[in-house]
Amino acid sequence: MPDRLSIFEVAKQANCSIATVSNVLNNKGRVSAQKRKDIMKIVTAVGYRVNSAGRNLRMKRTEIFGLLFYPSCAEIFGNPFYAEVMGGLERRLTQAGYHLLLAGYEAATSTSPIPDFLRTGKVDGIILLGRFPTEIIRSFSRLKTPLLLLDSNAEWPLDSVVSDGFSGGVQLVRHLAEKGHKRAVMLAYAWEDYNIDLRIQGFRTGLREFGLDEGAHSVIRTSLSHSDLYRDLKARLDGENPPTAIVAVNDTLAVALMSMLQADGYDIPGDISVVGYDDEKIAQTSTPPLTTMRVNRPELGRAGAELILERTSVPKSPVAKIRLPVELVERESVAAPRVLAAAWPDSRPVEE
Repeated sequence: MPDRLSIFEVAKQANCSIATVSNVLNNKGRVSAQKRKDIMKIVTAVGYRVNSAGRNLRMKRTEIFGLLFYPSCAEIFGNPFYAEVMGGLERRLTQAGYHLLLAGYEAATSTSPIPDFLRTGKVDGIILLGRFPTEIIRSFSRLKTPLLLLDSNAEWPLDSVVSDGFSGGVQLVRHLAEKGHKRAVMLAYAWEDYNIDLRIQGFRTGLREFGLDEGAHSVIRTSLSHSDLYRDLKARLDGENPPTAIVAVNDTLAVALMSMLQADGYDIPGDISVVGYDDEKIAQTSTPPLTTMRVNRPELGRAGAELILERTSVPKSPVAKIRLPVELVERESVAAPRVLAAAWPDSRPVEE
């Protein structure tokens, strides 16, 4: 017997037509459960493999998805958050027999054209990972290739998967209110980002829902620089009715702010509480360990894979916009607010 049988020989051993074998291998048609089991047993025993090149030619598929990351594909490898998302995405696509092709595309350059292999249908779908600006999303949405926004969203009919930043923002404010805080401020980067918008919306809703002060300066979104954001935060802390808690839009910013606060003599959480978002490794190793919202990064990737696989299999299926739940992780950076005079830390009681 040859090492690998043809589909004709598999059909002969299974005592059925080659059409039946083909239907089983492609999970199509009306074939009884027992016959499927018998055919797959033969396929496994003899090591038969589908000629994917021929099948793909017939079905006009490549079994490849193109992945792009903003602002540059090269930067994904230095971003632990998105590396985990890509890991979950790749594992599920591999299970389904697909490959992931990371496109060499400088998305942040407005003059950078869409790569030819994406425009000419040499991939079965395109995945935009991260905070792509609206203008770039619109350019890709004009292509006929299925498109997925992963960890982002657009306000028009495009498949997307994000974490539920709105719910996370509300949960964080609830946690602070339960600790007795009445004034909180949120800091975020001043760039276009759907996730930032969603988290701020949740934060503001939480302020209203739990009776915290919702002043005009409850959100600081003035810069991309940690030092500039801290300068604006310090102005709030040195002013009247300073916040007793800080909500940072992600863990990287939260840890940077804690470091600068501590350098200026603040005790965390004794003088001021700090919370982050994402639950990256730095949230566990910071001093003190950071209270944060956990985003399941591998699940984010897996859900994205399921969605684009569904889109390629059933092109006319309804548009899906998925929000994955997040989870509060309590650590040591939050405590009940200390009653102090308005100016910190100079007005702390002097120990005798």
